[in-house]
Amino acid sequence: GEANTLQASGDVLQFLKRNDEALENYNTAIDIFRQVGDRLGEANTLQAIGSLEDDPTVALEAYQTAQAVYSQIGDRYSQGRNLYMFIAEAYVALKQPDQAIKSLQEAANIGEEINFELLQEYALDKIQSIQNQNKSDSNK
Repeated sequence: GEANTLQASGDVLQFLKRNDEALENYNTAIDIFRQVGDRLGEANTLQAIGSLEDDPTVALEAYQTAQAVYSQIGDRYSQGRNLYMFIAEAYVALKQPDQAIKSLQEAANIGEEINFELLQEYALDKIQSIQNQNKSDSNK
């Protein structure tokens, strides 16, 4: 309970742009989640920490660590969401469109596998958007 409260408080603090306080809450929550063996809580908090990062390389590390935990616990929905919403966006920010597309294709595959058509559709649309942007950039 305490870790969930800390994570939720961190989310509110992040929304209020009080990022240092949010990070403190998240780090404390992760410690508790790890102590009690709550892997999903740990992964969700790692994802939240990544979204606080201004440096996309550091953010990507947190997202990939969360992804590894989601994979270990078999949470396919969270894997797909993380790939679509966070990992692919970090690759876009790092100007690595091929890696972003690879992550989005994996998210689309997960969407198909778990019968979550919206995830699949969003991921495929984002791939198309990146490909169009690449074509536009190469024509300049």
